[in-house]
Amino acid sequence: MPDTTPAKKKTPAKPKRAKPVVKPPAKVGMATQLAAIQDRYRRAMTAALDHPHREQGNLIRIALAALLAEKVALGVADGEETAEAAES
Repeated sequence: MPDTTPAKKKTPAKPKRAKPVVKPPAKVGMATQLAAIQDRYRRAMTAALDHPHREQGNLIRIALAALLAEKVALGVADGEETAEAAES
């Protein structure tokens, strides 16, 4: 006797997932960027207080150098942001 088994049904193909829409990063204004830089500087200065007095000088110099470098990267001269704030 031939072996008769019921024919297997094909399972329907799963629909492909749509790729998630990648949103571009939000545009942040110059004032927000400067505030973030100053906040990082302020936090670094506060963190320097937790170290011995000898180490504080180096940490403060590093924080100040980072602050000035980030401002230069934004194209802001030192003291320029205070002049803009006084005008508005």
